[in-house]
Amino acid sequence: MKKLFTLCFGLFAALALQAQNEFPLQFADKDGNVITNGTTLNITEAEDDGFGDVLMPSGIFVKNNSNAEVQCAGTFTIQAMSNGSFQSCFPLNCMQAPSAGNYTTQNGALAAGALQSMATEWLPKGEGSCTVAYTLVTYKQNAITKKWMKDQEGPTITLKFTYGTTGIKAGKTSKTISSVVYYDLTGKKIKQPVSGVYLTKTIYADGTMTCVKIKK
Repeated sequence: MKKLFTLCFGLFAALALQAQNEFPLQFADKDGNVITNGTTLNITEAEDDGFGDVLMPSGIFVKNNSNAEVQCAGTFTIQAMSNGSFQSCFPLNCMQAPSAGNYTTQNGALAAGALQSMATEWLPKGEGSCTVAYTLVTYKQNAITKKWMKDQEGPTITLKFTYGTTGIKAGKTSKTISSVVYYDLTGKKIKQPVSGVYLTKTIYADGTMTCVKIKK
């Protein structure tokens, strides 16, 4: 009986590992090097966003290892946040979360073989810290309703931001900008506003992104 239990446990563990290995998406750095499931990243570098506010980019990318387009999103839990807000623009629209809790970004397509910046960051309003557990998820379309539903959960990493007022880097205004996309506060893409409060997602030539809140 003990041998049978050990065999079954080993089989379940192997199946779980196989399912994880078959998941099409992985966290990665800007060069495509995979960040292992369960990794905790400590982020201490802050940047001036060029509009008088501060942001702390995660610097994380998502890699589609498959040869097919994948519908995906991110789910994250803000475990603790001293102040400010946490923002994620993966895979497409921006979501800004103002307090601790569980959140899911709007699903979208990630092209086959793509390496895309998560454009995910903490926007502190003062010294403090922010801890977030972030998980990649895939979606599948219901054949009858045509609605997208969560399919599988993939790897999870923990982002630990620590902000002090010293050592803030200059903004990224000197980098080559590929495109700028504008969103309203619900995350819906819009034309460039002339006034009001909105979000801008700036995509640079090196593949990195920043997303900031603008008030005119």
